Amino acid sequence: MSDQRKIYLEDIPLDEAWRRFTEALAATGLWRPFPGEDVPVVSALGRVTAAPVWARISSPHYHAAAMDGYAVRAADTIGATETAPLRLALGPQAVYVDTGDPLPPWANAVIPIEHVQPGPDTIEIMAPVPPWRNVRPMGEDMVATELVLPANHTLVPVDLGAIAGCGHTHVQVRRRPRVAVIPTGTELVPPGVPLRPGDIIEYNSLVLAAQVESWGGQATRWPIIPDDYDRLRAAVQEAVATHDLVLINAGSSAGSEDFTARVVADLGQLLVHGVAVRPGHPVILGMICSRPVIGVPGYPVSAALTGEIFVEPLLARWLGRPPQARPTVQATLTRKVLSPLGDDEYLRVT
Repeated sequence: MSDQRKIYLEDIPLDEAWRRFTEALAATGLWRPFPGEDVPVVSALGRVTAAPVWARISSPHYHAAAMDGYAVRAADTIGATETAPLRLALGPQAVYVDTGDPLPPWANAVIPIEHVQPGPDTIEIMAPVPPWRNVRPMGEDMVATELVLPANHTLVPVDLGAIAGCGHTHVQVRRRPRVAVIPTGTELVPPGVPLRPGDIIEYNSLVLAAQVESWGGQATRWPIIPDDYDRLRAAVQEAVATHDLVLINAGSSAGSEDFTARVVADLGQLLVHGVAVRPGHPVILGMICSRPVIGVPGYPVSAALTGEIFVEPLLARWLGRPPQARPTVQATLTRKVLSPLGDDEYLRVT
């Protein structure tokens, strides 16, 4: 059986594994951000801009009242006091405006309604107002031609308002990477079915797909593939034809029914089988038909960690943003840890 498989676990340092992977991706033009696509602003939440967003119009695009009151010329209000109020004629000297209304072309200030004594043809004021008081001048928020958002920016709710407010209905965003998640194992059963001894509930694909979605990708979960070389080979061939990245979980070790490395080697190029990290040691990295394929270990913690170490940085590269930074704190371990020499060990802590 070992002669048939001819696949053996290695212990490649993480940096070297990444070097092999990125060189293979670069050789096929895949170690760079994806091109942009035009999407409606209403559908762009969480997407990453593929080009800068420049304001088409100013916001506001006119001088707007910032309060309910009367639009006036500031010069006409000079000298008004409580003991010597001024009267301004409605029409030529004062016009009622609601918040957001455009000012008349001759007006440059607004007197709040609570500071005015209105009459039938005049208003009485008891204090002057300086120019542009209680006015939102044209372009206060954004000026036409101004840079509103840079490229490679992940859009949050307020960004959508800014894009629409400066005159856009669509925005250029990176295409979401399509990721196939293929769970394998004869012992696996879907959640919710009656369990027999030896059955294992398959939920790694749920975790991996959720990771992909949270990192900006578009995940497709395959039905469970039993430990059958031909069926796994056919599933992988189908997946690489329609996806940007294929995750095979599990079958990445060197057991008699671990076919992932053999499938990758037969269909394409096996770059790495075994990385010096724990958990997650039996990771597989390969290329099939110019598409990256990652063999993800079956142990749940290893699977999730493989997503963080290899999948997230790759999706980040495709989306044009930096990989997620890990928070760092100083702490003291409460028990001794014996780590294998030469391996990077990831420990879960509380």
